[in-house]
Amino acid sequence: FYHTQLIPIMPTLSLDSVYLAYFASHIPITMAVDLMPLLPTRLIPQPLLALNAFLTNTLGDPLMLIGHTRTDLTWFRALLACELVLQLPFFFYAVWALWNSCPRRHLPLLVYGVHVSTTMAPVLGTLAFGDIDRSRNERLALGAMYLPYLLVPLIMAARSFAECSRMFASRVKKTE
Repeated sequence: FYHTQLIPIMPTLSLDSVYLAYFASHIPITMAVDLMPLLPTRLIPQPLLALNAFLTNTLGDPLMLIGHTRTDLTWFRALLACELVLQLPFFFYAVWALWNSCPRRHLPLLVYGVHVSTTMAPVLGTLAFGDIDRSRNERLALGAMYLPYLLVPLIMAARSFAECSRMFASRVKKTE
């Protein structure tokens, strides 16, 4: 099958623009918000502690609390460590590759999209069905906040798979 039979591809420019905005915005979000629960409270600057308190109090996010060591959420801290070690460096590459329309961007975007889509499953599952003290409406609001971090990488993975398949098919045709 050709990629167009598997997955309809949206115009490259518009999706690349969405991805560029996603990665460019994700750098400060990761550094100022997502990584804070990994650090001891004494190492976090006061403005970032205040931002975390505002976000966790306003949104009721049980995953992003600083200084709480719920052992049932150790898996989430491991995902945040992956975000620091694997994803944050990749964000800079992705911004560069998308900004420059690098023709080799699709395979790394595919890997990223699959990785993040997979990590979002337990996050959304915990928010929907986990042992957290939140009302149904609070769970829905949290799910809506986290949902783009599943949908954008999922679309990215599907489109990048289609692009990689197309590129592979064209190379196979050249060698025949």
